[in-house]
Amino acid sequence: MFIFFFQMSLSIRKKRKKELREEYIEQDAQIFRLPSETLLHLFKYFSTEELILAAGTCQLFHRIAYDDTLWKVIDLTKKTYSNRVLVKFFRRFPRTCTTILKISGAPAGKKTKNNLIKLSPYTEQLSYFVRTSYPNLRHLYISKYDFRDDSTACKNITYLPTNLQSLYLTKCEMLMTSIQGTSDFLKIPSCSLKNATPNFSLEQLEILSFEQSSCLGLVSVRYLPDLCSNLVELNLNGCFRITRTRTFTDTLLSFHKTLRRLYLKETQVDDDTIHCLCRKLKLLNILDIRLCKHVTRNIVENLLTLKQLEHLLADDFIQIDYNQRKLEEIV
Repeated sequence: MFIFFFQMSLSIRKKRKKELREEYIEQDAQIFRLPSETLLHLFKYFSTEELILAAGTCQLFHRIAYDDTLWKVIDLTKKTYSNRVLVKFFRRFPRTCTTILKISGAPAGKKTKNNLIKLSPYTEQLSYFVRTSYPNLRHLYISKYDFRDDSTACKNITYLPTNLQSLYLTKCEMLMTSIQGTSDFLKIPSCSLKNATPNFSLEQLEILSFEQSSCLGLVSVRYLPDLCSNLVELNLNGCFRITRTRTFTDTLLSFHKTLRRLYLKETQVDDDTIHCLCRKLKLLNILDIRLCKHVTRNIVENLLTLKQLEHLLADDFIQIDYNQRKLEEIV
């Protein structure tokens, strides 16, 4: 229904608008007697697609459905839409009030030889309309997009909106530095790229998530301190290319003044990595080390030194031991 709404021809939409103007709606139902404030509260439970459909029923619903308070969050992840449909949406519904945008890419084709579904490219056109249609965007959720192979794809992070406070790149594929000299997605180029965001900056970024973006590697991570030096939360869950190296440890330690939430589930970190983190990252209150096969119960002693740690997410043999030792300290 939502896709059909955008694909209607201009003549059909004009005809429908004329029918609505000529249509007499007897507004004597109980819902029309409710105060506008009550209707506004009810509309908060509508999805973005439902708001658009409700706006086409009558003038009262049209006015309420397009109230700025209902468009602070635009969530288009309930279904998957093609880039073409999303661009049409962004052009038709620009909002200066929107601070949170969530989009998910539609599969771009059949499964590959490795039995993986090909992701839709995050194109320069899509990026442009995200930036221009929502200039006050602060929280961006992007899932299931490819920033690499397609010729129209945004191959560098500077194509994304600037001045974000949180960025979630979930199940995305990005360029990494290679021996062929491929430029890394997270490395800000010395010269501005064509069609990229002018004066790009992520100095305000506090939350950065690469959850399940398995392509992310150690070389990419080393660019984070220069890219966003004030991180409060870093999510690397599912990034199995993250291994136990000094470079990775030093990168995390560079956030010792700000980092409070760290997610390392399914990475290749080991006891030495956790030991170093516990010595320096004293502000941590959430730590996720589930399914880290190189982490043993020997790190429990180190974990107990994190006095501000409120939530430890670990495998059972570590979690039980940690909880028992924690209880003994309290008693």
